[in-house]
Amino acid sequence: MSHFNIERKRAAVEVYNYVSQFTNQPIPQELSPLRLAQIASGGASPSSIYSWRNQDLSVEAIEHGTETRGRPPAFSADQEALLVGFACHYRTCLKPVDLQLLTRFCLSHFNVNPSQSTLSRTMSKYGLSSQTTMERNSRMVSEDVVEDALATIATIRDYDYPRDRILSMDETGLWSNVRQRQTYHFKNW
Repeated sequence: MSHFNIERKRAAVEVYNYVSQFTNQPIPQELSPLRLAQIASGGASPSSIYSWRNQDLSVEAIEHGTETRGRPPAFSADQEALLVGFACHYRTCLKPVDLQLLTRFCLSHFNVNPSQSTLSRTMSKYGLSSQTTMERNSRMVSEDVVEDALATIATIRDYDYPRDRILSMDETGLWSNVRQRQTYHFKNW
């Protein structure tokens, strides 16, 4: 067993300390403090028991201690905030944000090549969800729909609005291949 529960550690130390009080009397090997502490812990090595005796195993020390298991985080807090800020800026400029774009950003700015699951978890943590574009519905696309869509676009362009100020909803799926197949959006946006 590579990881022992804190209660097992405390029990092993208490058993060792209690039995050690009677060491001035001859004790059989099966009842030695170390052997009984190993049994109480569930099979810890002697070096583990000796190191537990020197540790503070109180509830307060465990609660305020730092977790040392597992890999260190892929990004620092500042890097994570910068990555999410980059994604938010791109989305507010109505540009698609996908995992490849985020990976390139991390490589160029942080010199880190994160996994796709790490990027996905980070985006989800800050309220950005990956959404797939709708498949093209061929029943809704006819020559009349295409002509109507092109006429609408031409009319809108005649107003000379900046392109980033124009929002359009494509219920036909006619233009679904123009954008990325998957992009991050703000949840409930």
